[in-house]
Amino acid sequence: MRSVVLLLLLTLISQKSQSAVGLRQVGDKAGFSRELNMILNPDCDLPECKGEGSHFINLVHVSAKGDSDVIHYLWSTFGTPSVLIVQTSLKASLQINWESLLNESVAEGIIQFSEKPYYSFGLILAQLWQFNDTKDTGKLDISTNESFPISFMEMSWQNINETMTCSSDQCSVSFETSSVDTDYFLPNGSFSFQMTAHSKDGRNNILPHLEHTASSSQLNIVLNEMKSHFTGSRFALEFLFFSSDVSHENIDPIAIESRKSVDDEYTPGVFKRYVLTTPSSRSNGSGGYLHWKPVCYTNYKRTIAHSSDSSTYGIQYTNTSQPFSIVKAFFGPSDNNSMSAFNVSFGSAGDGFYLKTNYTS
Repeated sequence: MRSVVLLLLLTLISQKSQSAVGLRQVGDKAGFSRELNMILNPDCDLPECKGEGSHFINLVHVSAKGDSDVIHYLWSTFGTPSVLIVQTSLKASLQINWESLLNESVAEGIIQFSEKPYYSFGLILAQLWQFNDTKDTGKLDISTNESFPISFMEMSWQNINETMTCSSDQCSVSFETSSVDTDYFLPNGSFSFQMTAHSKDGRNNILPHLEHTASSSQLNIVLNEMKSHFTGSRFALEFLFFSSDVSHENIDPIAIESRKSVDDEYTPGVFKRYVLTTPSSRSNGSGGYLHWKPVCYTNYKRTIAHSSDSSTYGIQYTNTSQPFSIVKAFFGPSDNNSMSAFNVSFGSAGDGFYLKTNYTS
């Protein structure tokens, strides 16, 4: 069985009066940690929030309390899968208008905090692309490759109660589709993603061993037993990225950089990583960023022998409408927030395409 896994680290660097050095939060010193707390569907008494009947909502709130701030992680598959990260004061509390959220209203204030946040950003898994790599290049080119999008809003998701775990070191949860749609999945197939929030600095214990801080979370994606519609089928993910950075002429927009390294100690054979940076993270060391390595794995046992490449494509700035999500419910319809799109495809020339193992992570 073959799987593709994408690991992304979503990090918030210190903001406002808190000074930051490199990737560290204010006051980060040896042994700095955050107090973690996790809750499902906070303060919601609606039947959909209690898992009653066939329709239910999965919205997880993890609060990571530091010495002088709280980082709030919100993870959900409501609408389309998305991740929202918000930095607030110690006193700020999360407020959700659940009826408006379930009605997919785009009004302001559906998801908000009792005090104005210091900073916020969000990542939306907009859609999954399947394309026919007829020339076996491993690259996504919609203009020449036969392809079609797969909407996450059309997928059914399992209840996540049994996948939620939280300790003093980390909180995590796995979101997985129900394999009821034979257009997208083989029997027992699924698309899943796991979110993890960390309380302290460290490094993941599985390949590609991404480094994390006490102010970061990790996104791990798995495509298992997806149905291939072409002999040369490959998959790609389209992401939308939002932040509270306001665009200015004298500040560079959101950008993706490729950074090389001479050391492959933690990820053998991989000598670079990609970093998505916000204007704030570049101009004054605050704000947020994402980073990942261009590698995927074609077996649940992650080894060099079961690895292949992933390809990252440039940022596109767009004003087009985005699918409903908790990120949209937080930012609302305002045009004042930075929004950009980028794609990541999986596989490399000569690896046998997705069909070889039917698994990618």
